[in-house]
Amino acid sequence: MASEYDAWVGAGSMLADGTFEELVGEVEGQKVCAVACGQGREARYLASRGAAVTGVELSEELVALAKQYEDADQLGISYLQGDAHTLEGLDSESFDGVVCYMALMDIPDLDRAVQSAARVLRPGGWFVFVITHPCFKAPATGDLVDHTNQSVRRTVGRYFEEGYWDGPGLHNDALPVGAYHRTLSTYVAALTRAGLVIDELREPQQFDRQPVWQEVPQLLYVRCHRGN
Repeated sequence: MASEYDAWVGAGSMLADGTFEELVGEVEGQKVCAVACGQGREARYLASRGAAVTGVELSEELVALAKQYEDADQLGISYLQGDAHTLEGLDSESFDGVVCYMALMDIPDLDRAVQSAARVLRPGGWFVFVITHPCFKAPATGDLVDHTNQSVRRTVGRYFEEGYWDGPGLHNDALPVGAYHRTLSTYVAALTRAGLVIDELREPQQFDRQPVWQEVPQLLYVRCHRGN
């Protein structure tokens, strides 16, 4: 599946995600850890902006692909095969920033993953993550089309049923689409328990996707920092 995923998300170093770029901000000269980095897409973006990047990914195949990209275009990125639950091998308080792009909802134990991200951050360090929006990507969702005015509405059900489910919407048929649904308050509580303070939330409209994502947000962006 690693090669299919690589072909799906693309090889480019730029994420073409303006909201993510704004929340991350200037990273030149900073040490940044990309958690669950896949084939290194966001790691390459951060390195292209001058960050010293360490990417951590559970899949050995995806790590191998990331290293191939690094060999072809050397940006100084270090890649480790490892578990987001522990970030074993990374020193505590050793990074200025941590990112987790479109992966936190795929990780089974939210508390352990968030606490590990907080552990490797220096006091005051920042954590930016992007997830499918838990309020609108619940286990039972659908779209209603009002043909009278050609509007689209999102329906949501089973919001309070947390746990693994088989995944949302349109996807690449070769890839698994399961995820762990959690309520918004569960995410906030996990951040608080880890000593992370929310600085900003973003819920952008997406005009390049299905019409319903102009009505409700598909993704949730969060920037927080580790308290002293």
